[in-house]
Amino acid sequence: MMYLFSFIEFNSDLINPIAKALSDFELTDVVFSHMRENPGIEDRVTVVNIGRLDRRGVATLIEQINAEHPKVVGIDAFFRKLKEDKEGDSLLAAAFSSVKNMVLVSELHENDSTNSIDSVSYSNPLFMKDATPGFADMISEGADFFKTSRDCIPYEIVHGKKVFSFPVMMAYLYDSVKTKKFLARNNSTETINFQGNIDTRKEGVSTNSKIVFTAMDYTQVFDTLYDPSVFKDKIVVLGFMGEYIGDNTWTDKFFTPLNANYVGKANPDMYGVVVHANIVSMILKGDYINDMPDWINTPISLIIIFLNVWLFSWLFIRMEMWYDGLSFILTIIEVMLLTVVVLYVFDLYSYRVDITLPSIALFLTGNMIEIYYGLIKPLYSKIVKKFVTSTKNN
Repeated sequence: MMYLFSFIEFNSDLINPIAKALSDFELTDVVFSHMRENPGIEDRVTVVNIGRLDRRGVATLIEQINAEHPKVVGIDAFFRKLKEDKEGDSLLAAAFSSVKNMVLVSELHENDSTNSIDSVSYSNPLFMKDATPGFADMISEGADFFKTSRDCIPYEIVHGKKVFSFPVMMAYLYDSVKTKKFLARNNSTETINFQGNIDTRKEGVSTNSKIVFTAMDYTQVFDTLYDPSVFKDKIVVLGFMGEYIGDNTWTDKFFTPLNANYVGKANPDMYGVVVHANIVSMILKGDYINDMPDWINTPISLIIIFLNVWLFSWLFIRMEMWYDGLSFILTIIEVMLLTVVVLYVFDLYSYRVDITLPSIALFLTGNMIEIYYGLIKPLYSKIVKKFVTSTKNN
């Protein structure tokens, strides 16, 4: 019945708003936003807001950070064209060259006709000569910017050559062993196991998603309002986080599972640079999200459905008068139990189980049993009886 229902297209003005609100919801969002404890400070990654700094300002910022001896510096910003301020460009290029491990973001371009990546664009060669590229991997930024950012792309094959994402390159330059372990999973996409957020100093971010990453504005760096240890031997990720940290802007900001409003999200809750920091942290911790494979999930779902059909059939035959109430109560209890199990398994083991099939089947089973015993079986028996009688008469 579920298979047949899948061919029916519902196009209702009443249903569509509800469907859109729920289409971007995943059950595991509840774990990220409300169940998981704050994992504590990620002391290997520091994020710095570059605001609207010009190239001279960025050069000065990098020089000051580099003086504290970070292990890797990454900038989530493009420098595609040379400016009229040639001295500013030279200062920025010199600042990049002074960094031991410098990573600059690049951009993948997809060929619409072949649905494959056919080119990559970089910052100007003047800035790339002493930097390593890594492509931005914000999957949610495609046709629907307002979709939640849940997944990342570790690498892509471009003209037979493997190119790596921005966070993967930063993690690799920091700890190649752990990054190779991550890449050895050989997944075309990975679900981001979000560790947390920065202190946004505004409402709308759940409590347990704050203050995981050390974050500061460029002004704090210029004024030396920091402990040198936040940069020394760290991965420092620079990018736009508003005019200042806490500025309520949507530029380069995404919805994530950490959003306090996991259904009908109103405000994006995490800047792109912090999403990158979460991916780096996941790689370095080796704390990945794994999905139950279909070859396990489907048989388990079918077994659950079979057992419920058997149970509901028994109830219909033995307790027909109480059937409607009992079947409804059992359905609610079972779906709740399945939900609780899935949430706790994901929370404890970062292992995702898909219960969509058994849950929908549970809600259909009660009525399908009534249709079977009240309509299909009597009609089938009548047809068979008529056929047998006709055969005997002939």
